[in-house]
Amino acid sequence: MGDKYTDILEKQLAVDYDCTIEDIKNSENIYRVLKANKNARPIGNAGTLLKMAVYNEKLLVMADTGLLEWCMQTFQGENGIWLAEPENLMKINNKLLEYGQKLADIHHHYIPAQTSVSTEKRFEIKWYEKDEIDIFRGDGRFWEALLFDENTPDMLAVCAVDGDTILGMASATRDCERLWQIGVNVTQEGHGKGVGSYVTTCLKEELLHRGIVPTYATVESHIKSQKVAFQSGFVPVFYELFSEKC
Repeated sequence: MGDKYTDILEKQLAVDYDCTIEDIKNSENIYRVLKANKNARPIGNAGTLLKMAVYNEKLLVMADTGLLEWCMQTFQGENGIWLAEPENLMKINNKLLEYGQKLADIHHHYIPAQTSVSTEKRFEIKWYEKDEIDIFRGDGRFWEALLFDENTPDMLAVCAVDGDTILGMASATRDCERLWQIGVNVTQEGHGKGVGSYVTTCLKEELLHRGIVPTYATVESHIKSQKVAFQSGFVPVFYELFSEKC
């Protein structure tokens, strides 16, 4: 992975988890009382009581005071790479239930690799800037690409097209100033043609050109989405979960 992308990611994780870059780089697990830091990524929602990440084999934890003490007792000295073991996730979820919460989302996140990926033209494409994206509001084909969420606004989209037919879309949502997350959907007409990785690659390269670091996130069981990430020139860098009200 490119060092400049890693540097930007580490600076953002330090903001997100209320610590220093030195804290992010060292090997010690980090535990912080839950707070909303300015310029932090909107991880979870207003009711979230716990967020955890694994970066460089260590745990980054922010939680409500009671939950934080439990996390420190449960995971102090543990290697973060095993957080996703079923036993650990069950422990976390069972503890959250005592607070009227449950695990809401578990993703692993990617940033661009150092090596480039070919962007040889395979499909006609059409770009949509932020103020043009609203024409897709309510279009169920693009529920993963577009969020229409004011906390993570949709900033730029690209479609692969065949005439007037959209084969697939990749769109970037603004998680924070320098990290925008890519989501992708392929329509029925585009299935099996490599559309997903193509539009994702095109969007990734355009964002890098604009000085933005694109990220990509997916879940453990979504192998097809993971393949799109790899084919588009992304590498996995951290794992993250958060809670929500039951």
